[in-house]
Amino acid sequence: MRAHTRFLSQDLLRGRAPGTPGGDIAAHYIASQFEEMGLDPVQGSYFQMVPILGSKPLPSGIDLSFRTEGRSASPQHMDDYTLIAGDAAAPFVEGSGELVFVGYGIDAPEVGWDDFGGMDLTGKVLLILVNDPPSTADEPDIFGGPAMTYYGRWTYKYEEAARQGALAAILIHTTESAGYPWSVVQAGRTREQFALPPDPSGPPPVPMKGWMTFETTAWVLEMTGFDLDDLKRRAGNRNFSPVSTGIQVSGRVTSSVRSVETMNVVGLLPGTERPDEVITFTSHYDHLGVGEPVNGDSIRNGAYDNASGIALMLETAEAFATLPSPPARSILFIATAAEEAGLLGSGWYAQSPLFPLEKTVAEINVDGANLWGETNDFTVHGVERSGLGPFARSRAEEMRLTLVPDQEPEKGFFFRSDHFPIARAGIPALYFSHGSNYRDRPEGYGDSIQAEYQAQHYHAPSDEFSDEWVYDGAVQHALFVFRVVLDIARDSTFPNWLEGSEFKAARDAMMGG
Repeated sequence: MRAHTRFLSQDLLRGRAPGTPGGDIAAHYIASQFEEMGLDPVQGSYFQMVPILGSKPLPSGIDLSFRTEGRSASPQHMDDYTLIAGDAAAPFVEGSGELVFVGYGIDAPEVGWDDFGGMDLTGKVLLILVNDPPSTADEPDIFGGPAMTYYGRWTYKYEEAARQGALAAILIHTTESAGYPWSVVQAGRTREQFALPPDPSGPPPVPMKGWMTFETTAWVLEMTGFDLDDLKRRAGNRNFSPVSTGIQVSGRVTSSVRSVETMNVVGLLPGTERPDEVITFTSHYDHLGVGEPVNGDSIRNGAYDNASGIALMLETAEAFATLPSPPARSILFIATAAEEAGLLGSGWYAQSPLFPLEKTVAEINVDGANLWGETNDFTVHGVERSGLGPFARSRAEEMRLTLVPDQEPEKGFFFRSDHFPIARAGIPALYFSHGSNYRDRPEGYGDSIQAEYQAQHYHAPSDEFSDEWVYDGAVQHALFVFRVVLDIARDSTFPNWLEGSEFKAARDAMMGG
């Protein structure tokens, strides 16, 4: 694992960005490893090509304005709002429509929540709060209590706006609700955006999507006498209905557009008894490439994130490939592309799977191997969500590992790595993070490691290979994942999501239930 991590995070690969020579070198390196292990190609190739669209809004081509009888408002782009095209292939989009406040913008039939109330929102501009509705004394666990659900993610808000036929969706930003300051929104809109082509099986994307500061939103709403704090309070009620504001919104986005082609790397271990039943195992190999210099270094090498995860996946794949007899079910190892650009490689796999989703048993994901030593605990995201939980709990007990819940549930980590698009398609999923209670280390050591990484190295040039890393924790990490996957691959049942899950309906539909 040290060797794989060292190579994949070399400056030679220039940060492994999608569609760059460095990214291609990484992909071919992984494919050569799969071939050397004896894993099979799929449909004659170790590559699944992933078409990506790159889009960069032109600052002079962006406009957003609000008007009502006798009043108008023209906030400043980047200072007060951001706006991009929802379809990355569209070089120009414009339109106008009424501003409608739709609360948290959620339609969740499994918990009886509907923010749209049957209103026809075709061609409207939707104003949406981020995160989930707050818990109440009567319903303390609705939408996961303090934990973020799928419905709280900003990506869901745009998806639902598209299903409602909206012209545009504008999310209201606060640092508390988003989990990051406005500067992060600004930074994300100054660089090229990447997206998959629209899924022909779903609704077309919402034409325009953006963010607006809370203060600017309050100023706009005041034009027709609405108070944003009052609207927010009303949105936390089950009986909320959309609010037509009477404000007309006009928007325009002009962008430069290009096509970028990258690839997922796939290697198949065929099952011996039920080879048509498949477990997918994902880990992303891309990173952020070359950016603005920090302390003289401009290459985002992504050593921990995620050269180390690919190293773990490669060694786990080799362990499976060298078993005296493969398990009953097949395992498809997928080194995914363009995760950092928005989970695009795994999203493409979910949209264009190499094996039928109704025959896909489970999805397993690793993003970052443990490089600091063995732990007494482990975090497995999703263990409480589906029938995969007992497999993880059984092996954890055998290995004397305490499974601990996500320590930052409000950040929604289950929805932020490559298992998520596959889970959203209906496949039960586990995301194996690692523990923080390190053996033979002082209390708080693991928390300090993670805090330092997040503050100094996350997505920064300083996420580089270190000779000080130790790999007994990575071996423990890999062994735990290997044993859980082995048990699922030997099993004969098809796990499902538990009642109340956001994704159970999709699984039931594909299984004919």
